[in-house]
Amino acid sequence: MTVDIGIIGLGAMGSAAAWSLALRGATVLGVDRHPLGHALGSSHGKTRIIRSVYSEGNIYDALVDEAYAGWDRLEREFGQAFFRKTGGLDISVRADGIFQEALAAAKTSGKPFEVLEGQAIEQRFPALDLNGRGRAVYNADAGLLDSDEASAWMRADAIRRGADLRGETPVAGWQRVSDGFILKAGDEEITCRKLIMAAGAWCGALVPALQPVLVPERQVIAWYRADGASYDSLPIFQLETDTAERFYVFPPHRGQGLKAGLYNHRRERGAAHIAPRGVDEDDLALLAAGLSDCLPGVDQTPLETAECRFTLAPGDRFIMGCMPDDKDLVLLSPCSGHGYKFVPAIGEIAADLALEKDPAVDLAPFSVERVLS
Repeated sequence: MTVDIGIIGLGAMGSAAAWSLALRGATVLGVDRHPLGHALGSSHGKTRIIRSVYSEGNIYDALVDEAYAGWDRLEREFGQAFFRKTGGLDISVRADGIFQEALAAAKTSGKPFEVLEGQAIEQRFPALDLNGRGRAVYNADAGLLDSDEASAWMRADAIRRGADLRGETPVAGWQRVSDGFILKAGDEEITCRKLIMAAGAWCGALVPALQPVLVPERQVIAWYRADGASYDSLPIFQLETDTAERFYVFPPHRGQGLKAGLYNHRRERGAAHIAPRGVDEDDLALLAAGLSDCLPGVDQTPLETAECRFTLAPGDRFIMGCMPDDKDLVLLSPCSGHGYKFVPAIGEIAADLALEKDPAVDLAPFSVERVLS
C-alpha cells in the first residue's frame, strides 16, 4: 500500500494532522498501537484548559492566536462548540512564580487582563478560599475544551474524507528508502512519501536520536462533587503554592464534576512509568492537599480518577519540525504536558510541513535542532 503521508500515533496531535491533511486532499494512513481514543497516553481526560495569556512565555503568542482561530474553525466545520469560555486565573501565594510570569506575558501579549489581589479574588469568586493571600492575573478569554469529543470528531471527519486511520496497529519498525519510508504496521508494509511522528511517550523508542531528551512522566487527575452556583461560576485556574507546586482546576462541566490535577504530580519519570498502574492513596492525598489550599468546601472523595502521561522535552517546550538530516520526517510530539489547547494549530503546522509549505508560526523555538544540539 502506498500513501502520501504516514502518521504514527493518533492521539490529539496525530488526529489533528490527519484531519488537516485530509481537508487538503492528501492520501493519509495513520496508525496507533492502541484502540483509537484510548486512555493510555496524553490525549484523554475529557477536558483541557485554553488560555490566551500564556504564562509559559511569549514564544507561544503566535501559536495561541492560531489555536483560538483553529477552535473557531472547528466549531464552524462541525456545527458544535468544543470551547466553553469560563475565564482563567494564574494565582500565586508566593512572592514570585506564576503570577509574575503571567503578568509579564499579559503585558507583552496585548491580550486583555486584570490583576486581582488578596480578598478581591475571593470576592469575585466566592468558592475560592486563599485566606486573602493570593495574587492573580485574570484572563476573561480562557476556558475549557471538550478534548475527547474534539479528537474523536477530527478522526471521524478525516476518515469521512478518505483517511485510513487504524487503531490496535503497532509499528514494528520503519525505514528510510529512496522515495520515502516503509512502515511495518500490523501485518502490512506501507510506503509513504512523508512520515509524521506523533507517538508521544513512545516517540523516543521510534526515533532513537530523541530518546535521551524525551522524559515520560506519570500524571493523575480526578473529578470531585462540587455543587452550587459558586462552583459553577469558577474560572479555570492554576494555583502556585508556597512550595512552588502548581495545582490546576476546572469548574464542573456537563455533569463531570470539578476536575483537579497537580503539575508533575509525584515526579515519577522515565520509561517505567509509561504503562498505567492505577491510582493509589498517595496520589489522592496530593490532590486532596491541593483542594484544601484553595477549595476547602469540595468533597475530597473523588467521583472518578484517571492516569495520563506527559512527555517532557527540554525547557518544557514542544518539539515541532523536521529532522535536521531528513526534511521528509516530521516530529510532532511531545508537548511537555501543555499542548492540547494548540491542537488545531499544530495539525495545520504538520500539514504544512508534510506538504512542504511554510507554517504560519515561527517554529525555531520548538525545532528538533534545539533539543539535539
